[in-house]
Amino acid sequence: MAKEVISYDKTEFRAITRSFKAMDDEAATQAKKISGSLVEYLKAKIVSKAESMNNKAASRIAAGAKISKSSKVGEINLGYASQKFSGGGTTQLNYRQEGGIGILGGVEFGSNKFKQFPIWSGSVGQGSRGWFIYPTLREEQPYLVSQWEKGFTQILNEWT
Repeated sequence: MAKEVISYDKTEFRAITRSFKAMDDEAATQAKKISGSLVEYLKAKIVSKAESMNNKAASRIAAGAKISKSSKVGEINLGYASQKFSGGGTTQLNYRQEGGIGILGGVEFGSNKFKQFPIWSGSVGQGSRGWFIYPTLREEQPYLVSQWEKGFTQILNEWT
């Protein structure tokens, strides 16, 4: 059973951006709080999925995710030069590593060429399926979008 992908077009993004610009400081603070809590929830789900894989690298990558506290839309970042593994490898997305696949990409999507990574995860749609980040994003997207919309509707109703 295929799940419906939720997406916004450019016009809707512009309307959201205009709404952010019109917010006063209290509304912006509430927006950051709502988005931050949703991203914390998502990070916990990604960490849980990575730990269930019994792959130390996946667990370490997921645990090292950073959440932007100042974002009104919610941002999670993975892959850093400072997150080093033995042998000097980092999780930073650097396509020169490992002949075109970095540690983050190798652990998330797998590789049939490099044995240190899990096998290739296969494809879904026009991209790769992934093992712990992308499957979690696809699974949680409907919930996250509905909660985000609900929270922002409350803010907009309260402050407009």
